[in-house]
Amino acid sequence: TSCYEQRVAVLLPDNSLEADDGDNVRTNWQHDAIQQLRHVAENSKLSVISLDNQTRENVFSYTHLLTAIPCSRTNTYAIAIHANPPQSKRKAREKKQNKLKLDPFFVDLCPSSDTRLGYRMNLTSNKSGNGNELLLKALGMKKMLSSEQQLVIYDLTAGLARDSMIMLSSIICDIEESAVQPLRLHMVERDPLVASLLKDAMRRLDILANLNSNERNIANLLSKSLSMEEGDALSVLERMLTDARSIDSVPYPPDIVYLDPMFPPRKKKASAVKKDMAMLHSLLGTATMSNDKCEIEEVEKVRLEEEQKLLVAACNAAKRRVVVKRPANALPLGVCGDKDDADIPVPSYDIRGNINRWDVYMITC
Repeated sequence: TSCYEQRVAVLLPDNSLEADDGDNVRTNWQHDAIQQLRHVAENSKLSVISLDNQTRENVFSYTHLLTAIPCSRTNTYAIAIHANPPQSKRKAREKKQNKLKLDPFFVDLCPSSDTRLGYRMNLTSNKSGNGNELLLKALGMKKMLSSEQQLVIYDLTAGLARDSMIMLSSIICDIEESAVQPLRLHMVERDPLVASLLKDAMRRLDILANLNSNERNIANLLSKSLSMEEGDALSVLERMLTDARSIDSVPYPPDIVYLDPMFPPRKKKASAVKKDMAMLHSLLGTATMSNDKCEIEEVEKVRLEEEQKLLVAACNAAKRRVVVKRPANALPLGVCGDKDDADIPVPSYDIRGNINRWDVYMITC
């Protein structure tokens, strides 16, 4: 059975669907996209549907649809995820339109400057803008860069790759000026559907790096510094320890390990979050906590054990530091409030913001 329990289905692209891309790019992208979508569906055991043989009610029986939309920047397609609206909102929407309109989200590793992530990347690529990113202060990358040795970072909980792209953009000038590649950033994502979005973003980044466009240079620099794989972080670290060259010759051990595990589910609905994070939370089922006390305790127990194993493994792998993103008022990763565990690493210090903080674990030989 699917790990998504039939909440997600693959929707094959159709000419009648409205996409958010204004250009009607209609080349061979649909044939290639359908092949890729069927491959994802087979690996994740998802149902495959299309509007020509499914009623709209069947389409709305799924919470999310994995589909493909045209991407004019690369003259190809983008694998995207669409969240169906709740039933109450759906009825209101159906009164206004007679056909399904997708509101898809896809990962873009070289976003334009008019997007939120693109703006942040442009800002951090300028030396004057680096100081605004608390993440970069916690990582301390600038002090570690060397003309003689490559800096290696593992983002073991890549998600939508936003933090990874901020890391890369912050040293883009150093990459341009260096004769050797100063940084290698390896992303790891364990969720199959999120990983499929990342893999497709990597594919489009490589295409953009080879196109004759204004974005070619920056895309090429990003592409050469970035790699990713699907898998559980613990399993990846174990494999790297025995065979560091098994995936794209990614160096091991890393200088820095970055962890941004999914925050604990909210006990109640809070203020609106950004569209991409709302999509990720709803897809992974972590938006709201259950009211069942027994269920909460069991989920918390499993989550705590996973966090402890991941943190210990990360600290054992990293040469210089481990950085963990946490809610500002949360306990450190893997720590339970009612007991002390001497085996769980303690943060050396933290970089704190109003909403989030970054715990830094310095590695000493």
